[in-house]
Amino acid sequence: MTLLGKEIDGQLYVHIAGRDRPGILAEAMGAIRSFDIEILDIKQFVFNGLLNLSLLLERRGEISIIKFKEELENFSEQTGVKVNVYSWDDDLRPDESYKFRSVVTLLGASITFLALQELLNTFASKDINVLRIEQLDYGDQHVMEFVIGTRETHSTVDVLNPLVKFKENFHVDIAVQEDTLFRRNKRLIVFDADMTFLQCEVIDELGKLVGQGERMSEITKKAMNGEMDFSQALRERVALLKGVTKEQLSALAERIPLTPGAEKLVRILKHLGYKVAIVSGGFQFFIDRLQYKYGLDYGFANCLKMENGVLTGELEGEIIDAAAKEKILVSLAERDNFSLKQVVAVGDGANDILMLAKAGLGIAFNAKPIVQKAAQASINVTNLELILYFLGISGKELNELDELSKDSQAQACEDRTCG
Repeated sequence: MTLLGKEIDGQLYVHIAGRDRPGILAEAMGAIRSFDIEILDIKQFVFNGLLNLSLLLERRGEISIIKFKEELENFSEQTGVKVNVYSWDDDLRPDESYKFRSVVTLLGASITFLALQELLNTFASKDINVLRIEQLDYGDQHVMEFVIGTRETHSTVDVLNPLVKFKENFHVDIAVQEDTLFRRNKRLIVFDADMTFLQCEVIDELGKLVGQGERMSEITKKAMNGEMDFSQALRERVALLKGVTKEQLSALAERIPLTPGAEKLVRILKHLGYKVAIVSGGFQFFIDRLQYKYGLDYGFANCLKMENGVLTGELEGEIIDAAAKEKILVSLAERDNFSLKQVVAVGDGANDILMLAKAGLGIAFNAKPIVQKAAQASINVTNLELILYFLGISGKELNELDELSKDSQAQACEDRTCG
């Protein structure tokens, strides 16, 4: 046991460490209950079976420091844990000056010691203090969460900018979010469709049906990279689809590939009470089928004009471009009475930038460089399930939620059948 100072006035800090077991906290309380002491703060966590318990105590009256020390020494000998006692004052609370906080989530196939050291050096160089580190998963993906603090107010961009080179050197994905109540209280997720929820550009697949695959892909690429006005690009591509039949659209809808992890992600989020939407620059014909098949709450896209079961090469209604996507996201949040901080948006193209910026968490998913620069978070692995880590869900929780959501889905199917 270490006791700093012969006389201790005011507050005491007690740290207890050792093998964890039921009742150890109650025994620690028993060791100090006879003293006129108030508990100001307490924190306990178990790390791989080892207990770490911290107590901040304040003397309310005269107590014998010698007797207090002896009591804790007896407790230490009887329980086999180590106990340290220190004098404490406000100057020993360095986190108080780092009161502006964010959460940085680091995700990669491997996070090496060198990568971790480089990340911490990057934080230190910007006077960013690391207040807490937690490992969310260590399997196919290595996921770590850092609570950081700065003396001055900062934005997510202020944190992301210094990490650009780090991300490139170590091939990891990063999310930066404000450390607020809303971080783990998201309620609405809005997906782009093509190359996000779906693993293809549907309009390019339509182009192949009319022998215009290369031309279609060329225009799509320019639009998604922000090199061409989206509405202009859309009209040009739709004009190429004149003559495609409804039967051809239906056949294509059956073979459009879903992005890995999409179905599982939706099932888990629905189990957690999320509203799920697709807001797409693609076509309502396909989004309606996705919405029905996967139980999505909302689906918005462009409407292809059809006469006698054949596409005319024209559009009907408002074009769902970048501004429309942003507007729909805001209206959905308002409709369900959610704060924008409770909204997640996921997309890959330039026409997603505005909605990613408007959401509480905007995720660039396998996105174009122009989009990654504008988003708070990025995922460059083709697996939508990884989004759950950015919501603060650990690997263990993810597995539990997977099983629970399967049970809920099965029960819902059974209920519909019975009905």
